[in-house]
Parts: sequence; structure tokens; C-alpha cells
Amino acid sequence: MTINRREFLLLMAVSGGVTAASYDLGAPAQPDLLAVLGPEWVRAIGLRYREMAPAEDPLQALRVPHAAVASLVREDFVAGRTVLVHGWVLSVTEARQCALFSLVNA
Repeated sequence: MTINRREFLLLMAVSGGVTAASYDLGAPAQPDLLAVLGPEWVRAIGLRYREMAPAEDPLQALRVPHAAVASLVREDFVAGRTVLVHGWVLSVTEARQCALFSLVNA
């Protein structure tokens, strides 16, 4: 049996004790930057951020309701939790969203 990357990530999320009802893998993987930059740039940013933070697991880091993501982005900027990726200053949460997007939409 062969599974694709999306199925693998879903399997990992579910096996980690997270039910599909409590966590929607697709929601955090749809960063607001997608509407501004497009999928190619978001994927490129996500790939680069994953290279910059190889020990970080974006799936684990974004285990929050989708509605909470915008609040996390604001908090990151206020606290100075930003990263420079491909010339863009992003909140760490935005970078994690791009990283998750690059995994889910590979």
C-alpha cells in the first residue's frame, strides 16, 4: 500500500492522539499570505523555513484552532518573534503556516 504525503501527515496527526474533529490539518496550512503571494511563493517560503528550522515540526507547532492563528500572528509581531525568509519579514506563526503548506501541498 502506498500513501501520499497528505495521507501520511493526516495519519501522523491522528496517531498523535488528535482526532479529525478537533484538528483540521488543512485550515492552518492555508496562510493568509496565500492570497497575497500565491501558492508558489508560499511553498518556497515554507521550504526555506523548514531548512532554517529543521528541528521544528510545523504540524505540532500549529496544533491550534484556525481562528487562533491570526491572534498568534499579531502576538508574534508584538513580541518581535519574526524571521526573514526570502526577503519577507514574517511572524514565526506565518512561517510555520508556510512550512505546513509546503508539506501538505507538495
